[in-house]
Amino acid sequence: MPIDGDVVRFVQPMSFSTSIAIHRGNVELQDRAEILDIAGQRIFVIADGAGGISGGTEAAEWLMKRVREVGSLKDSRECCRLLDEIDQKLNQSADCGETTGIIVVAGDTRLFGASVGDSAAWFFFFDGKEELTRGQTRKPLLGSGASLPHSFVRALANGILVIATDGLWKYANLDLIEQRVRNSPADVLASQLAELARLRSGGFPDDIAIITCEFT
Repeated sequence: MPIDGDVVRFVQPMSFSTSIAIHRGNVELQDRAEILDIAGQRIFVIADGAGGISGGTEAAEWLMKRVREVGSLKDSRECCRLLDEIDQKLNQSADCGETTGIIVVAGDTRLFGASVGDSAAWFFFFDGKEELTRGQTRKPLLGSGASLPHSFVRALANGILVIATDGLWKYANLDLIEQRVRNSPADVLASQLAELARLRSGGFPDDIAIITCEFT
């Protein structure tokens, strides 16, 4: 797993070029991001443990662990069911608090997934952009026992997927994000996007986790 400050690059010569950046903004790093290759599927996962209550870090880490255990996900409904399961298990745990969560699966012809919270996923294509997580429920979060996962699906096309916690979306202008997406090398894009949220002091106003994937 990448740790604070790491940038991990993966390049698939046929169709994928991906990157991850994770940085600490708070005393305890509660954001998580992973790219998984499970049963021939590329699965992107983001989690942001809720601050202000105990167990946010543990909730985010447990979500990542549970997704790693999944054999495969065939559609957005299965992604929703998985987030529902995670919500209930976290709620029943004495050690875990609450977290946002996004799962995006890249299939042969489509992107699909599910989300809860204020982390977000955008797809930037040739002449526009689309928020995959538009319409998601910000609260209750996973771990509340009452979350309402939002499902999404879109055709897979040439373009760039950006999934990030609110440490990006709250502190960087969407127009600047889009400009950086369209003008940065794919293998370092996540780190380039993170710089948009960096403070003059050199730190970050919040934890930040970013996954990018260019499809060609």
